[in-house]
Amino acid sequence: MPPTVYSFFLLCLLQIIFTSSQLEPIFFRCFGDSYAAPRPYDSVVRRLLTNLTAGASNASGLYYAQSAEVSASPPSETFGFAQCRPDVSQLACTSCLTKSAGMVTADSANGGCGRRNSAYLAQDQCLLRYSNRSFFGIVDQTVVGTSSGWQNASNPADFMLRISSLLSNISWEAAAAESRFAVGVVSGTPQPEQSIYGMAWCTRDLSSSDCFRCLQTSTGNLSMELVGGRVTAMSCLLRFENYVFFDTTFISPPPPSPKLFPGAGVRNTGGEGECRNARTFFIIAITEGVALAVLTGIFLVLLTRKMKLSITPTIPEKKEEEIKTKQSLLLEVGIIRAATSNFSEQHKLGEGGFGAVYKGVLTDGQEIAVKRLSKASGQGVIELKNEVIFVAKLQHRNLVRLLGCCLDNEEKLLVYEFLPNKSLDKMLFDSEGKKQLDWGVRFRIIEGVAQGLLYLHEDSRLRVIHCDLKASNILLDGNMNPKISDFGLAKLFGIDDAEGNTSRIAGTYGYMAPEYALRGFFSTKSDVYSYGVLVLEIVTGLRNISLDEYMDYGDLLSYVWENWKEGQALQTVDPSLGDRFVYQQALKCIQIGLLCIQEDPAQRPSMASLVVMLSSSSVSLPEPLMPAFLHTLHKDLRY
Repeated sequence: MPPTVYSFFLLCLLQIIFTSSQLEPIFFRCFGDSYAAPRPYDSVVRRLLTNLTAGASNASGLYYAQSAEVSASPPSETFGFAQCRPDVSQLACTSCLTKSAGMVTADSANGGCGRRNSAYLAQDQCLLRYSNRSFFGIVDQTVVGTSSGWQNASNPADFMLRISSLLSNISWEAAAAESRFAVGVVSGTPQPEQSIYGMAWCTRDLSSSDCFRCLQTSTGNLSMELVGGRVTAMSCLLRFENYVFFDTTFISPPPPSPKLFPGAGVRNTGGEGECRNARTFFIIAITEGVALAVLTGIFLVLLTRKMKLSITPTIPEKKEEEIKTKQSLLLEVGIIRAATSNFSEQHKLGEGGFGAVYKGVLTDGQEIAVKRLSKASGQGVIELKNEVIFVAKLQHRNLVRLLGCCLDNEEKLLVYEFLPNKSLDKMLFDSEGKKQLDWGVRFRIIEGVAQGLLYLHEDSRLRVIHCDLKASNILLDGNMNPKISDFGLAKLFGIDDAEGNTSRIAGTYGYMAPEYALRGFFSTKSDVYSYGVLVLEIVTGLRNISLDEYMDYGDLLSYVWENWKEGQALQTVDPSLGDRFVYQQALKCIQIGLLCIQEDPAQRPSMASLVVMLSSSSVSLPEPLMPAFLHTLHKDLRY
């Protein structure tokens, strides 16, 4: 063999060996200001990283978050979290985080972040982040790094279709899971060996809706026409491969593709075919002697893996499980009577058209709110069962939590978590109560209700239209966080359904969308209309329809529109706030409220769009049109 050819083969072989020996890619981002040493921040960060590594490794969920004070004057803190993949061992978690902590604190000359105020690092098995600004619960979709395979799929159309389906399913599962982590597999047809394995993972501090939105956005950064790929964002990551990679105890992944490393992915125009032939020659030569043993071992491992792997892209809803869920919610009437002192007047929190609500205390000290339907209530057994089915399946921080129910002879009872600040209308429309609603609280309520509705419309296992959103159905917990309640009139849809029609129109006048109030037509945009009315009430502190003859604003929606049209929208802000509100946020909320109450449902934004509008200062909002039916509709529906 000529020396030049021998050298060429040797070079290709060395490249193969070098590539095979590499670890998984490491994505990191250094940001924020730099600081000079020595400085207290440096020692605080190192101590924080040590605590995070130990805390996450020892936690049952392999996740830990902490903040630490840097200085008391001026006050400053540093915030950090560490989390490992739920499918790795505590030992692997500790090793991964220890290495990550050493890397982010290393000097920039050694590939670290040096003395920077903020850093993020993602390895295959763990995530680590710290910053001098709080980021807990804030979704950040900034892409830190991407990688993809170099091999094209043999059937690109089928391959992309299967990947899209897989990533969509595991994104949903990850958002719904407490661990914010899910894996799945799509079997290959007709060759099972062409299966695709995927993983979706969010940081544990995100809400379900934020996690899902981050994963959906990240999907657009993947090259689905290539075999293998991943994208790592600050708050989430996605990955798919044609081999099992999410449990290292069962099978070792094949060598990473060249695109995983700096400069990889650039196709060489010369010598590529020769190098591939050389690789093939050496691979065959090296593996020929041990092929049988290796294949036998892989077969046994895959067989064991198949038997143990139970994760699937979808979660079938079983009737037996649903029955068990309903049975677990049933409570004895005697327990509720004892908790409420037999529904005494001293325990009564309020009363509506459905009946009374009582506060109770269970024997274990837990406080509850009991909704007792009256015999004269228009909300009967059907509505009660409707609410039980809905609320039992819906779990979100901005939805009230159902603890149980009781159907005993004449008693129809629903038991909820107790929320000490009652309903929003009790504060918002009360001269003394509204003093507790500063602008920060009001804006948080507006955002929280939007998050809850987004979950109902798009992110939950069900697609639900509330149909009776109003201030009295927004309950406030001890921290003034909003929770949507009262699902007696809610409508359930299939995933692909978007609208419906009913001859039985029920709801609250003033909050009902025109197409629903006049024609019985409802959709997710019906809730958007109600949300818009609610937002304007929160900003102005006024009821949408004035029942007080001494109030000079008449119809709230017309009142806000007229001021908006004259360029005087801020004059509608609740006078009790004085000048203690953020002007830009108030204007944005008023504009959002007007956009939501447009006559044409198609011109109203979706809840997903509204959440983005509220959370971003850079999104440009469209100009609202005049809501044509305002005057006529509310004149006809006024009490």
